[in-house]
Amino acid sequence: MTATTFRRKYGNGHSYTLDGVPRIKGVTTMMKGLGGPPESYFTKYTAGHAVDNWDRLAELPPSIRLEEIAGATKKRFDSAAVRGTEVHRLAEKLANGETVSIPDHIRGHVESAVQFLDDYDVQADYTEAALFSRRHKYAGSADLFGSAQKPEAEARTRILLDWKTNASGPWGSVAFQFAGYRYTDFMLSGDGGKDSVELAVPEVDECWCVWLRGDGYDVFPMHVTPEVHRQLLYIDQCRMADEQCREYKLDALPKPETVRKVRLQDIEEN
Repeated sequence: MTATTFRRKYGNGHSYTLDGVPRIKGVTTMMKGLGGPPESYFTKYTAGHAVDNWDRLAELPPSIRLEEIAGATKKRFDSAAVRGTEVHRLAEKLANGETVSIPDHIRGHVESAVQFLDDYDVQADYTEAALFSRRHKYAGSADLFGSAQKPEAEARTRILLDWKTNASGPWGSVAFQFAGYRYTDFMLSGDGGKDSVELAVPEVDECWCVWLRGDGYDVFPMHVTPEVHRQLLYIDQCRMADEQCREYKLDALPKPETVRKVRLQDIEEN
């Protein structure tokens, strides 16, 4: 049992305790040291929402109109996140051979997951695996460890898989996420709870990012090496530096004239 090392689910996410230390950082937190999408990625959608809804927005009070336009991009991302979470949950069940009920609004994505699993004869060994690094004090949850059959290949390929459902497809930075998982020190059995035991992290041949869409899927193998993992650690250092530098600015020095007046006052009082 690993009563001092475990994973706990909170809403749509997880928290991790390692050797009694709660809330250690996760791989996705480490990746916040990367620069985000260009500003135009957000401003273009916000402007498009305003133009596409111009007549309706014009009938609203200015403050309500501003609130909707300003929140359009956040609403889009929140909606995409909810959809992604639902698809991930059902894809995990499907990978484990379970029967699922598919909501209409994500039917296309889930059917794409089924098609991928069938096309590559994917056999899941572990899903939603709880992974930990004692050396670097972080953790994460991998979507799937297993094997797949490539067309024309004689042997099966051992894979670490991550599902993606975003509109524009996976970025190359997903390789850092894979590296964080692949080069952890151990994983936990079962659901990663306090009754779990430590297991070796499965060896893999390739890391596959599977982009699920309403009209199909694509499989993107990712370049994941110890060098990429070292870059992830550098990215995390940049994240921490960005957070900690806010404390590096000290209080402003008092004006020289103020200091002189205080000193003169001290002399006069003495």
